[in-house]
Amino acid sequence: MNRKLVIGAMLCAVLTAGAFAAPQSKGVGTVGGQVVGSHGKAIAGARVTLQGAEGKRPETAETNGDGRFWFASLPEGLYDVRAVYQGRVSEWRKNVWVSPGKQSNVTLVIPPKK
Repeated sequence: MNRKLVIGAMLCAVLTAGAFAAPQSKGVGTVGGQVVGSHGKAIAGARVTLQGAEGKRPETAETNGDGRFWFASLPEGLYDVRAVYQGRVSEWRKNVWVSPGKQSNVTLVIPPKK
């Protein structure tokens, strides 16, 4: 096989792999995690709210089929996170620290129906 073709294919593979990595800019981080029920089963379709620890800049996301959520490009600092599903609300996870270039992971538990 042509050496230039092999090197070109390898370079293309490396560049393509980088295109699918989580976007990160210097000085920002992410909060990601999972919403589960009281028995540990993932909950799809839960609404997750993230806000600055002082209660400002609220953002929302919906969990995917695996109960996972993700908030990207967050400035360094403290955040609070909670989830709501079918009228049931998890406790707030307070003071989640976001560091530049890192992901803070959170598991939120939806209480059982009463």
